[in-house]
Amino acid sequence: MTSFARYFDENKKLVNISMDEVDALIASQDNKDKIAELIYCRYYERYLKIFFFESKETATYHYDKGDEYGKYIFNTEYKNGFVIMASCCLLIETLSAFIEGDNETPKGEGRQSFETVFDKAKKYNNRLQEFSNQNFYKAVRCGILHQGETYKSFKVRRTGHLFNKTDSAINAALFAEELKAFLKSYVNELKSSKWDSEVWDNCRVKLRHIINNSRS
Repeated sequence: MTSFARYFDENKKLVNISMDEVDALIASQDNKDKIAELIYCRYYERYLKIFFFESKETATYHYDKGDEYGKYIFNTEYKNGFVIMASCCLLIETLSAFIEGDNETPKGEGRQSFETVFDKAKKYNNRLQEFSNQNFYKAVRCGILHQGETYKSFKVRRTGHLFNKTDSAINAALFAEELKAFLKSYVNELKSSKWDSEVWDNCRVKLRHIINNSRS
């Protein structure tokens, strides 16, 4: 069985939804809420959940000037802004495909796929809109995913403002929070929209692509 979504619910019980089950669900508008929730679970679990994990285990850390601080081990040693941004970039491109109904990012339109999400963020009153027309695709997405670095003086941190345009610094932790909120807003739009709306037409097209790709 190929899974569409696999996660543990609030009772720690495994939920494993197959592609065949999703194929059956998209046959009826009665399943709108269920489909929307499964989309959220599929992508939150895969790309964002780890960055919201909190461990209470602490240690004392020693810094350059002799300062010592007690900090949470997981947050200090295992969370990394570049990993967060890499995962977020993968999810942004996927969400763009849902919004447009694409099977994959059209050749030569990678930048536009990111602008699609950043423009949609304006409708959701989401702060990812701050990255519209900021050369994010080339400087951040391509830099990180292809070479493990950023271009054009962009910096990745886990402190400070979401986006400091003065020194092109991105707070990866806040970026992930905003992307999580964006995903929730998309799911809520699906729940509140009519079955024959553009947002649902494109969503179903994308879901059929996912299902067919799993079978080919």
